Amino acid sequence: MVFPRKIPGLPWLLGLWVVYTAVWISLEGALVQVVIMGVATAVLLLGYGWQRWLGGKTVGRGWAVLVTAVAGGLFGVGSVLLTFVFMAVKTGLHAHGPEFTQAEIGWVWNAAPWGTAVCLLVGLGIGLIWAGAGD
Repeated sequence: MVFPRKIPGLPWLLGLWVVYTAVWISLEGALVQVVIMGVATAVLLLGYGWQRWLGGKTVGRGWAVLVTAVAGGLFGVGSVLLTFVFMAVKTGLHAHGPEFTQAEIGWVWNAAPWGTAVCLLVGLGIGLIWAGAGD
């Protein structure tokens, strides 16, 4: 199986991310906005990392399934960690006290294992479908 050299739409997603970031910085902190920021950043990092290290490489079907499953897991945990980073950035930028409640921080923390497991399973499923479709 050959990993795609380029992921279509990634440059457009980067452009949307830049615009969203410019708007997001000026707004007051909201959990939905910061989660979108964390997830979008994880998508971009994973996409560009995929292109950089895997683009054009040929691997066996089993390895391809493993790579997509691991990528899904990394996406899940990375989204949560990046959300925490952006929560800290937002709180530091506005500097008028906590931007997020303890309940919101706890919600993100408690979502980490579930989000990681779901993303790992989705990555596994995508890998199995891809391997079953053949090249």
